[in-house]
Amino acid sequence: MDVDRASSVAAMFLAQAARQGDRPLLRTRVDGRWHALSWQECAHAVANVAAQLVANGLEPGTCVALLSPNRPEWLLADLASLAAALVDVPIYATSPAADVVALLRRARCAALFVADAAQFARIAPSLSELPLLRLIVVFEPGDVAAVRERAAGREVVAFGELASVDHGRAAPAGSEREVRRRLELLRPTDLATLLFTSGTTGEPKGVMLTHGNLLENCRAILRHVPLGPDDQTLSFLPLSHAFERTAGHYALLMAGGAIAYATSTETVAAEIREVRPTLVLGVPRFFEKVHDRILGALERAPRYRRELFAFALRVADEVDHARATAGAASPLPLKLRFRAELAERLVFSLLRRRLGGRLRFFVSGGAPLDPELVTFFGRLGLPVLQGYGLTETAPVVSCTQLGAVRPGSVGTILPGVEVRIADDGEILVRGPNVMAGYRDDPTATAAVLEPDGTFRTGDLGHFDADGHLFITDRKKELIIGSGGKNVAPARIEALLKRHRVIGDACVLGDRRPYLVALLVPDESALKPLLAESGAEWTSRTEMTGSSAVRQRFAAAIDAVNAQLAPPERVRRFLLLPEPFSIDNGQLTPTLKVRRREIERRFRAELDALYAER
Repeated sequence: MDVDRASSVAAMFLAQAARQGDRPLLRTRVDGRWHALSWQECAHAVANVAAQLVANGLEPGTCVALLSPNRPEWLLADLASLAAALVDVPIYATSPAADVVALLRRARCAALFVADAAQFARIAPSLSELPLLRLIVVFEPGDVAAVRERAAGREVVAFGELASVDHGRAAPAGSEREVRRRLELLRPTDLATLLFTSGTTGEPKGVMLTHGNLLENCRAILRHVPLGPDDQTLSFLPLSHAFERTAGHYALLMAGGAIAYATSTETVAAEIREVRPTLVLGVPRFFEKVHDRILGALERAPRYRRELFAFALRVADEVDHARATAGAASPLPLKLRFRAELAERLVFSLLRRRLGGRLRFFVSGGAPLDPELVTFFGRLGLPVLQGYGLTETAPVVSCTQLGAVRPGSVGTILPGVEVRIADDGEILVRGPNVMAGYRDDPTATAAVLEPDGTFRTGDLGHFDADGHLFITDRKKELIIGSGGKNVAPARIEALLKRHRVIGDACVLGDRRPYLVALLVPDESALKPLLAESGAEWTSRTEMTGSSAVRQRFAAAIDAVNAQLAPPERVRRFLLLPEPFSIDNGQLTPTLKVRRREIERRFRAELDALYAER
């Protein structure tokens, strides 16, 4: 089958594998060395696992769950499930055990792919709540026995045993033929995956995405952003998120590229130099950390290096101004061209080399990115393409195009996708990427899907004269002050987080007389900044009570307020000793703040802030 005419995700992958053959596809670091799997090896594993799933009696449309951090087995299990015409249900590996059990039960999963014994141990005590779960496939081969001990009689098998016909068990006669039959019968309208939203504003909903939703989104991405067989990414965002799965994996598979898996988020900085990717997908927090790391290294560098970096940034600004004035195609003045070549040779090329030296661009998604960061990386010769989308749109709706980066914008609309702005500013989307609906929830589906297939995103935005989309905030997260003024908290939070001492921020004040901010200090940035004043602390609680620290934060608040209209200004703030996290329920798995949960958790402290005179 031709890649471009494939009717299912699995068929697209197998067609591309036949084309790519022995070229490397997936790379992972084991015992300090990078190991690669070729396209053909991956295709064999997918076909074998699919046959074993069929042999196990899993009928088309049955739900199977994936509970694991990123690794090659995750993608292979995903593609094998789709090849067997099953519906897979990715679950964040960081989700609390109770949430995992609830999702397995809601999706009525018959099989579970799980990373290791530690992951399985979290849900083992609740297996009695999952009567339909009968097959458990373990990625770590050495953990099978430990999982089997706690599996309450369910079948447990190692992934490698299913994937390898040489070292595993042969699929019963007829199952391989049945996989081929199911693949031929799969249509774009058939359900491929059930993705549960991360739930910033309420109970997660099961988003139903079809093979056509995913394939059409990939085709639109590739018409918008050029990718090819020479491209490679370093994957560290969770595959359970639609952004990484579609844009970082399926689109790259469709393009014939390659994927390397970071060992962890902490190893990305080192492994990016080893892997030398051409593109990297990240969320805003990733870019904030890279930016802070660069500035932190400069602060420790000799004075001449700091001055050289400042010179290079000034030259980059002059180049941008010259091109904006005279046109991108116009040659630069001779003197400016010489200075630009000097800045490139002495500063920017060396910085890019520390990021592998082959990066063509970054892609940011999942949440708004500070325009200042887009400008900063652009100066370094590392364009950041911002994307916008939702799980319900498979997920990409718009993306910046290379050569047309516009800080603050999430780019132009993908081909084949229709977007219009409602009278109240809400972004409305229609196209082949829009979901089939929410599983078992017709009321919620009807609330966001209009009869003609238009999806109400709940986001507010506008277009500029050139068709670039700008997101202003979530419709449901607008803060309405007691005076009736609508305020978008995301913009204020982005301004606050520009200050290095502020690690995270949550602005609150709905139905209140003014805004307040709950701030998480960045301890690593604070210590060197306050060292000269002699400020010291032995714990984060002591740090947040320090007068020197509070003065630093008060100054940051004043600087932000100077850029805001009176109703948008933060009047009081509270320093939190512990950061927002997934574990404490204050961040979603995609690192968005759960505003309602934070407000509930700190209600007493908020009341005290408003009681101050």
